[in-house]
Amino acid sequence: MKSKKLISLGIMLSASVVFASGCGSMAAHGLKENQFYVDFYSNYLREDFVLSNGTIAKGNNIIYKTIEVDKDSLISKPEDPSRKNYDFIGWFTEEEGVNEWNFATQRVIKNTRLFAKWEYTHEEVEPEPEYTPPSTLLDESEELDYIIDSVMYFKVNYNIVNLPTAAISKLEAFKEDVLPYMEYRVKATKTISATYDNNKITVKCGDKEQVITVKDASLDYVLGNSTYEAKAKNYEKNAVIEENYHVMLAGSSSIEFWTTSKEDMDPIVSYNHGIGGTTIEEWDECLNQRLVLPYKPKMVAYYVGINNVINSKESADVIYNKLEKFMNDTHETLPDTKVQYIMMNLIPGYPAYYDVINSVNDRITTYQKSHSSWLTLINPGVALLKENGEPNAAYFRTDGLHLSFYGYTVWGGIIKESILRGLEAM
Repeated sequence: MKSKKLISLGIMLSASVVFASGCGSMAAHGLKENQFYVDFYSNYLREDFVLSNGTIAKGNNIIYKTIEVDKDSLISKPEDPSRKNYDFIGWFTEEEGVNEWNFATQRVIKNTRLFAKWEYTHEEVEPEPEYTPPSTLLDESEELDYIIDSVMYFKVNYNIVNLPTAAISKLEAFKEDVLPYMEYRVKATKTISATYDNNKITVKCGDKEQVITVKDASLDYVLGNSTYEAKAKNYEKNAVIEENYHVMLAGSSSIEFWTTSKEDMDPIVSYNHGIGGTTIEEWDECLNQRLVLPYKPKMVAYYVGINNVINSKESADVIYNKLEKFMNDTHETLPDTKVQYIMMNLIPGYPAYYDVINSVNDRITTYQKSHSSWLTLINPGVALLKENGEPNAAYFRTDGLHLSFYGYTVWGGIIKESILRGLEAM
């Protein structure tokens, strides 16, 4: 069934506007008195577009057509533009597509800009690929009928498991059957079950019964920064309790401010647990345990490290060593989870840090080559660069640090494509 939703495409990328040949200053064209230009803008982010003068245009304001008209004239509607996966709605007087131009009644009284409006169409969207969790079968030659390794990747030691808030919430929500939230192995000839009640997990297999005590370990992972801690608690409080084996987006502000990530990632089921300002070590030592492990993700994509560069002002060596440790720790804890690391972007407001960012990215690239069975690198930042290798400010907010709406359109699209390829490979 075909469903549609309207997308507003009206953010002016003034830093990247390049007018088509012949559409510069109005006075320069020698227009007669009482004559005006009407410019029709395509009004969507396009791939690099080479103009007739050889200039490479970037941004949404590529001129589709320009006409010269006399004052008080009606104008003819041009042939509809086309765009893959979109329907053309009409020509509007502003980029947001609020007021549609009426070609039958409206007359040109000044130089005029009209903007295309588009409707995105979902046609036969392929669902997230099916995923089969790792085998839970125990070799029949084993003396034991079953082995419980961990609960949401938290190790069980001497029938005790220490869990953070979100993990305990999941057990409480599914207390009648918590086996899917445990890492276990059992003989094919045996039936195993697990329930949760009163801080205890009761495992039954045949005539055997095992009781695992659940202890609240929330205080072990408290963040020193009160703002970050409040955000982490909010994620835990509002955690979507669903089935396991989906995709987690985690990291600093570029993840947190990607407010449309759930819609942008559709049909992939994803969770966004970004916290602006957080560092590699905060994810390694606290946040991974609270905001990633309880979801038992089949894949997790991290964007971390930029705050170690800008806020902590650490060297490339220090940052890379922390990042390598974080990757190793994550894989050791989540051996069946595929990891995608989103490489750091160059950011227009902070050119002094380009060498550090490039150095860390180069070194993690070398590291990935020997860990490719579980680690994939995503480098969406290259699509945010101008031809001279400098970051294009049009893809960023005015602070020169955080991505704009169109920045997320490009950056997020590349991340989604990489994650989808990774899921299909699983």
